[in-house]
Amino acid sequence: MSIVSLFELLVNGLFEAEEKFFDNPKDFYSLEKAVKESTEAFAAGFLGEILSSVNHQICCCSWREGRYNIQRTDTRTLISSVGDVSFDCTYFQRLTGEGGYTYLLEELIGLDRHERFTEEAEVMLLTEALKTSYSGAAGILPSKQKITKTTVMNKVHRLAEEMPCEAPEEVKKADYLFIEADEDHIAEQHGDKSVDNKSFISKLIYVYEGKQKVAGYSDRKELVGSFYFSGLYPGREGNKTLWRNVRDYIDRNYDTEYLKRIFVSGDGAAWIKGGVDYLDKALFCADKYHLMKHINQAATQMPDEKEAVKEELWHLLYAKNPKAKERFDEYTGNIMQTAKNPDKVETLRTYVLENWAAIRRTLRNKLVEGCSAESHVSHVLSDRLSSRPMGWSQTGADRMSKLRCYEKNYGREGIIKLVRYSREQRRFPATGTDGAVAEAVTLREIRAEHYNQAKSYIERIQAHIPGMTGKKTASIRTQLRLL
Repeated sequence: MSIVSLFELLVNGLFEAEEKFFDNPKDFYSLEKAVKESTEAFAAGFLGEILSSVNHQICCCSWREGRYNIQRTDTRTLISSVGDVSFDCTYFQRLTGEGGYTYLLEELIGLDRHERFTEEAEVMLLTEALKTSYSGAAGILPSKQKITKTTVMNKVHRLAEEMPCEAPEEVKKADYLFIEADEDHIAEQHGDKSVDNKSFISKLIYVYEGKQKVAGYSDRKELVGSFYFSGLYPGREGNKTLWRNVRDYIDRNYDTEYLKRIFVSGDGAAWIKGGVDYLDKALFCADKYHLMKHINQAATQMPDEKEAVKEELWHLLYAKNPKAKERFDEYTGNIMQTAKNPDKVETLRTYVLENWAAIRRTLRNKLVEGCSAESHVSHVLSDRLSSRPMGWSQTGADRMSKLRCYEKNYGREGIIKLVRYSREQRRFPATGTDGAVAEAVTLREIRAEHYNQAKSYIERIQAHIPGMTGKKTASIRTQLRLL
């Protein structure tokens, strides 16, 4: 179909929608829907026409002679953000090198042979999958082809295992950096009925330069310069990879010689405390949230002396006495003797004694404010992965965790870079068109031909576009009288 034919279909569709609207002005919904469908159909046809024109130019190009023989021309269809895009795609036999067969148009535009979606369509699927189920995301595209929840799942699974990190425009200087970390517990669904489903964790780390007050709120603060990392990263090797990613980010984005200290806060889990082994100038600080939680639970086991117990526990933690740790151990051991549930007291006792230096550092250092890792896990991970009854494969949970952090770091408009990077990671090496075809195919001719067609049609139609005709005026007057 020529560009002129596409214009005619578009204009006719718009005029037809307009006529129906003037017959029933209250049905603006139908007008909006018809105009949207007409413009999407035009856009899909226009994209297909351009690709078919490029394919034709490749076939006619003198560079191809002696290198590739035409075998057949197929019709290729891609699902796009505006609908199904169909175009000609010629299959060639390679006459040089190792031989073989290829679609030169696919190589020229960087399209995998079995890819069904344009980049923008894939971005739309991933953006929707960020906030809703796979089945819900499957219906976001205006395609007549079947898109299933499995299709969306496969798109998530095929994202790059390690997502790209953009290079900074300039290296920043900061006296202190703060890192907070926690984990989300996710239900497993592996599809094997003979094996029990279990749960696994997705780790979350975020780096920031400090906290500042939010305008308009007296008690709310926001992170400055925050950057997020997440994923499963199981075992010792996984933890090493995760913290090395954090270290690489800091090395690329900050002047590490100017940096004085990095404070790492968390609940005392081994994988969090281990971060200081990979980061220069890092100190671990136990977060106040979990400390307060354990103290409250322990004090509740002494209902008649609850407030007195809490006061004494805090007093021992803040005490400057060099024997404060021994006294804390002794005091918690005593209250265990009469506690309703000694296990809660033992949990506090173990937590504090194993993280004594980190807790004291947190309580005494004014630079270390409260840790908000729990709320960040809820917002970044749990909201999609675990807050509602659902099961995940480990690959799906890992990629979704990373995707949600990528969106936090670069915004939804940045997901196109992730899609392109992921496709590049799994694309087979090009087989002969890099550079050569792009230089040989004169796209200037296609552009000029399309421009001349469009210009000629637009000039013709300008003289025939109806304005406020007598029929339209009469229709409006009739509808006004009915009000």
